[in-house]
Amino acid sequence: MDWAEVNGVSLRYTLQGQGPLLVLIHEIGGSLESWDGVVPELSRRFHVLRYDQRGAGGSEKPRQPFGLETLVSDLDALLAALRLHSPFHLVGAAMGAAQAVMLAARRPGEVASLALLNPALEIDPARAGLMRDRARQAEEQGLRATLPITLDRSWPPDGSGARARYRARYLANDPYGFARQNEALLEVAVESLLGVLACPVLLLAGTRDAVRPPELVRRAARRIPGSRFAEVDAAHFTAAEAPAALLRHLGAFHDEVLAKAKC
Repeated sequence: MDWAEVNGVSLRYTLQGQGPLLVLIHEIGGSLESWDGVVPELSRRFHVLRYDQRGAGGSEKPRQPFGLETLVSDLDALLAALRLHSPFHLVGAAMGAAQAVMLAARRPGEVASLALLNPALEIDPARAGLMRDRARQAEEQGLRATLPITLDRSWPPDGSGARARYRARYLANDPYGFARQNEALLEVAVESLLGVLACPVLLLAGTRDAVRPPELVRRAARRIPGSRFAEVDAAHFTAAEAPAALLRHLGAFHDEVLAKAKC
């Protein structure tokens, strides 16, 4: 693990493997450990960057409000500070998927592929009140108080060690940062960018995802010319819950992308 000070904040990150650059962008409540189950395999063919977003994991916990644009600027600055050059591949989970799309729009021609896992690409206005309520509850009472409307809904208790480990990390989140990430989700409105994405795009939905059901993800896929859509037997946190299944889909997708790049 290492840290880089970029865009006014200290971010924890790790780089593993050799090959084309692959950037992993975690979900709300997650951290770079969200990808533990897939990085060993991915790093066999990619130079893998994973990091904790501001307010999460081992990164700095500032006490100033921030939104999606700030989070994307953090990643943009991290890539520059580490002198990591394009073309690069992005994998984003949930709100991390929206950040991946935004970065691709900022850097047209530099993103070689996008894999969007249970992506949060738009927010139903009817859910805005819920998002604000859980942000306030997290800040006032801590993460444990939010479990019935956050993790327990996103990944229902299943007795697995994977969920127990994820839950422990989830509860360790900084309440202020978690609240600001939830408020940032209210800004998600990247559907207008989907039709102009020029790189290969894979969208994955969890068959048991109550937060982003497959039909929502399929609808987004229809707006991206030439995109691929697939379902994984999982709830919302695919990388932590079903790493082997995720790797099969990512492997097939990246095989095709990298093969075309060599032509």
